[in-house]
Amino acid sequence: MGYDYDTIIIGAGVGGLTGAALMAKEGLKVLVLERLDRVGGCCSNYDVEGFKPEVGAVFVIGHELYYKLFELLDLSLEDYLDWDLIDPVYQVFFADGKEVALPRDVDEMGQGIRDLAPQDVDGYYRYCRDLGKVQDVITGIAKNPMPEIRNLTKLSSLAKLVNTKAAIPALPVNIKLGVNNLEKLVNSYFSDPYVQLIFGWENMYAGLPAHRCFGMFGMITYMGHMGYYYPRGGMISIPKALARIAQDFGAELRLEAEVDSIVLEGREAKGVKLSNGEVLSAKSVVSNTHSRFTYFNLLKDANLPGWVRRTVKRQPCSIPAPMFYVGLSERLDSIKAHMALVAQKREKVDNVWTDFYDRGLLYRAADGMYLVIDPSFDDPGLAPPGKQVLYVIYIGPYNLKYDNWDDIADDWAWECIEYLDKRCYPGLASRVEWMDSVPPTELERRLNVAEGAFFGIE
Repeated sequence: MGYDYDTIIIGAGVGGLTGAALMAKEGLKVLVLERLDRVGGCCSNYDVEGFKPEVGAVFVIGHELYYKLFELLDLSLEDYLDWDLIDPVYQVFFADGKEVALPRDVDEMGQGIRDLAPQDVDGYYRYCRDLGKVQDVITGIAKNPMPEIRNLTKLSSLAKLVNTKAAIPALPVNIKLGVNNLEKLVNSYFSDPYVQLIFGWENMYAGLPAHRCFGMFGMITYMGHMGYYYPRGGMISIPKALARIAQDFGAELRLEAEVDSIVLEGREAKGVKLSNGEVLSAKSVVSNTHSRFTYFNLLKDANLPGWVRRTVKRQPCSIPAPMFYVGLSERLDSIKAHMALVAQKREKVDNVWTDFYDRGLLYRAADGMYLVIDPSFDDPGLAPPGKQVLYVIYIGPYNLKYDNWDDIADDWAWECIEYLDKRCYPGLASRVEWMDSVPPTELERRLNVAEGAFFGIE
């Protein structure tokens, strides 16, 4: 039987385009199908009259691993991407009105800790030494040559990437990160509540209170001091680069090409059917969409066993990502970093999960914690001249007990904007020229991510 393609990939996110580039380099005939008019999925942005907010991902952590990808592709990353090092790492607004911008430099940060809580300086440097050992393992992997693509699945090949001299000292630290929750980990180094919050708020990403969150999340703040990176042109620059590479190797990319279903012969995928009725055949089909969407939408004719449906349905999703975007007519001087944490007291943040989130309730704006991202801080080209684009993430459940997101999303976003105006960004509300409120239900519709959880499965 003749096939149209060796492989069809559904979804032009970073994963789909990476797979396309690697397979096309090996000589396979590859087609990538994307429902939207842009690449990237959750690593993308869109343009509204010159305002270009990020859709999901906001910076690159562990950028060394991208160099390993380009090594596999026999290409130079610098020919495709221009990184900016984010510094300050982020800005923190504390509940009592204090604020601090956290520098990337370890010793400058140490001075900031000294100003906040002198008793925690020793703990800070101990924290840096310990977590630095784990970072050394990651850095060592980046320095060792990559095996050939065909050998990537061999444990013996992957083991050669690990520097044993770095891995052995890091072992006790990895055990500490693994057996402690985030709260215990942070408290083992710091005693001051301000400092504990600076180094222990990443449970917001997990959708759990700090005492229920995996200690490994403590690496995120440390890695920020090693370098968060941001690509010129926004996060969409990464999938754009991968798309260009895949196409240069011979892969085909179709935008606005929605897949209706995966075509099956017995239990084997043999191609796809597009929403316009076109059928394309392939030796293999790769779905780069959420597993729930793949099984329940793309494999709707598969007559899946009941246990498969139940298993997929029970897969816990990560925290939803309710957010809103705003375009400002003028820049705000109060924004001093690419990302800011508008914080509450630790106990208040942890209580949000049990008192509101787990019960399907939405707190009042004044009780929330927010991540405020300004892509135009590092790349002014992501907003019209003299203007600013912001992306605000907050905590909120997918299913509301008493409300419908579609009915309240805009009003709720404005309540948050007015609170942020009073709390830390004077003049914010009056400068809003454009606003797009995207609750979890809307993100699910836009990107086909179950429950609006762009971190995927928990």
